[in-house]
Amino acid sequence: MSTPAVPLEANDENVAAAWLASITGLSADMVGTVLPPDVNADGSVASWIETGFVTVAVVGGNPDPMLPVSRPVVQVDCWATTPGSNKPPWNQALALSRAVLRATWDRYRIPRPLTPVVNGVAYPLAVVQSATVATAFRRMYDDQADYARVTGDVQLSWVMAHDTLP
Repeated sequence: MSTPAVPLEANDENVAAAWLASITGLSADMVGTVLPPDVNADGSVASWIETGFVTVAVVGGNPDPMLPVSRPVVQVDCWATTPGSNKPPWNQALALSRAVLRATWDRYRIPRPLTPVVNGVAYPLAVVQSATVATAFRRMYDDQADYARVTGDVQLSWVMAHDTLP
């Protein structure tokens, strides 16, 4: 007897990445869970160097104890760099963080339906019901590669569309 497959469901991390990618001025190519290399395999400069990059990691939060509502707190890091320079481009990283902040104030696109895609696999529709800044964005000075990094925390509230409890 074969074991039934675990159903494919969205999770806090891929919903947060999809929400960030849906922000005006950002795209799926600019968002991920890990900062990509700044140089491609062929030696060319990576495309994110021109646009900046946003990483996301779940750092806390709790799902609703009675309803299928997820409420993760995610750390959002906005990255920028100028190859060959030892001066971090703070304004570019700050502009990315500002776009995230402004998206939390967007009342016209909430609730926001999203289809998270990870490695070419589309997950079931998720709906972000709210996004709130939990910790203000601030500069991080710990990067030895002279990258500008601005970090803040955002709390999302989201549900899977058409979800039902047995």
